[in-house]
Amino acid sequence: MATRAVVPVFGALSGVKVLNASLTIAGPFAAQMMADFGADVIWLESPLMMDIARTGSQMLGQQDRRNQRTISLNIPSPEGREIFLRLIKAADIFIEASKGGQYAKWGLTDEVLWEHNPALVIVHISGFGQDGIKRHVARPSFDPIAQAFGCFMNLNGFPDRPPIAAVPFVADYFTGLFALGGALAALYKARETGRGDSIDVAQYETMIRLQPYLLDYMNLGVKPRREGSQSAVLAGWGSFPCRDGQNIFIAIGGGGVLKNALQFLGLEFGSAEFPSNKPNVFRDTPGGVLLTKKLEEYCTAKTAAEAEDELIDAGVPCSIIMDYDMAVTHPHYQAREVFIEWETMAGQKIKGINTFPKFKNNPGKVWRAMPGIGMDNEEILADLGLTDSEIQSLYEKKVIVKR
Repeated sequence: MATRAVVPVFGALSGVKVLNASLTIAGPFAAQMMADFGADVIWLESPLMMDIARTGSQMLGQQDRRNQRTISLNIPSPEGREIFLRLIKAADIFIEASKGGQYAKWGLTDEVLWEHNPALVIVHISGFGQDGIKRHVARPSFDPIAQAFGCFMNLNGFPDRPPIAAVPFVADYFTGLFALGGALAALYKARETGRGDSIDVAQYETMIRLQPYLLDYMNLGVKPRREGSQSAVLAGWGSFPCRDGQNIFIAIGGGGVLKNALQFLGLEFGSAEFPSNKPNVFRDTPGGVLLTKKLEEYCTAKTAAEAEDELIDAGVPCSIIMDYDMAVTHPHYQAREVFIEWETMAGQKIKGINTFPKFKNNPGKVWRAMPGIGMDNEEILADLGLTDSEIQSLYEKKVIVKR
């Protein structure tokens, strides 16, 4: 087991202490990124309900719960509340994910937490936020619910078919990134002022923030259309099938790229169809129809690999639409060590994704696999000063559990 004494010192967040009481993906992803950057992350698990990351193959947990210690603690119980507040005193960041106002219902408001630690950064993650219309604040949410309410789902799919949820879990993972950025910004200010902050991260607001098209609607009354596999606006921006049945995505945009693409396809930059003062070609114009036709003819005559090589050499952004089989054997993935191996707590070798982004001077690392339920109970509680008999009493009352 890893106690605090042997948690390695590494990374840009070395010395930062994080409590994570969130489930599933969004909050745990933010906490796991901090753990990859060297923070000491304690994962607070409920003894009443198993985290989704521990179900099925557990591969999600092996990726998003690595580098952490864990205690299985019934927070709202009287004894659990006391232990939780003692953990809060030593923390820099606390992350929770629940329906809006859940911790306030337990009597654990931001103000109560700040009484115990004035510099604490508190991150609340929920589907609909901590305030607003009461009925909405109390709504449960998952990734596709946030996509639906946040107008994101309405943009995905084909225009002649129902909207579809973007995969995999874009609302959860982007929400985690927003939580990570907000927490570290607040931590910077807390280190300067000694005063913490409370960050309200709503999944649906993350989804609406990712949409530049919204400004066109709000200011110009222009609604975007679902695009399917090619842009509804620009020619030369989309997926094209190739001779071998694989698809390549081509992105022609900007004056330099457009000029390169037209020259490669034997079309004239500066002609009536492709004016030299226009950096893009719109899909429904004569030039757009011609450019699309030329690309379709070119791609159907080439394999995807041939098309990618030739277009890249010509200065046209593109990529084969990769699948996992292609990625794990691709030389660029391998050269940048995208995939690494580590051992589970059972000693099984598993493969996963390296720590990203890469730091030159303070690199991240994987030092520990996902811990078992309650694996670090004794060590964490001993750090708080509890005796063996006090810890045993907590087990007997089921305030803490170990499985």
